[in-house]
Amino acid sequence: MKKREIIGDLILILCIFVLFIIPWTSVFGVKNEALIEAIGVAQRYMGTFIVFILVGRFIYNIFGKPLAQEMEEEETREADQKDTKQLIFKPTIGVIIFFLFLILVGIGAFLEGLPLKLNADSFGYIVMSSFMIGISLWLWYNTPVFIFAEDSVQIKSFLFYLSGIDRKTTIKYADITSVSPDKKFKYNYYGMDRRYRIAISAGGTTKIWPALYYNSDIVAKIYVRFKEKLGDKVKVP
Repeated sequence: MKKREIIGDLILILCIFVLFIIPWTSVFGVKNEALIEAIGVAQRYMGTFIVFILVGRFIYNIFGKPLAQEMEEEETREADQKDTKQLIFKPTIGVIIFFLFLILVGIGAFLEGLPLKLNADSFGYIVMSSFMIGISLWLWYNTPVFIFAEDSVQIKSFLFYLSGIDRKTTIKYADITSVSPDKKFKYNYYGMDRRYRIAISAGGTTKIWPALYYNSDIVAKIYVRFKEKLGDKVKVP
């Protein structure tokens, strides 16, 4: 592992310690019981999330394969299959369930903290639940869905895709000058490497499409589809 990755792991472990061990409410002198409980819930959720990040980093460092190797394996696998090639790529059902869980927990906390008369005891629940709902919807919105058509690739927000909203970005293959992992992404965050930030250059500009919630084999298939349409314009390390 690189020195920066080790430092990143140590920082994550420190964050886990701060979130799980240090009682924030005592440090800041919070006396309101409802607010103490809400802050405790927030600490546990954030700490658990960081634990998942740390576990993901270790798993990826042990079992991760180079993108070029995964693409070669996907091409071989597809050559042996007789069914129609996959043209729509979206996160798995597990990701949908995860996002829904976050939203439902946020809604539950909001209802718990919203009595008939708003008071100080409910403030912590409402703030925390609003944050959870907002960040979940933001993650849905910023997760792309790739749809490969005959002459173009269509990229939709995952939130719009699930909602049936016909709003998308359409990029013609003829306008694309290159597709590659994001070269500016230097560090291995969340156990993910550069492949999970797909850089598409077209019309003199480069747009980064984050594929953080995709499995590595699905990401490899996306690059294979681009390679079939663009050839040498697809550049992978």
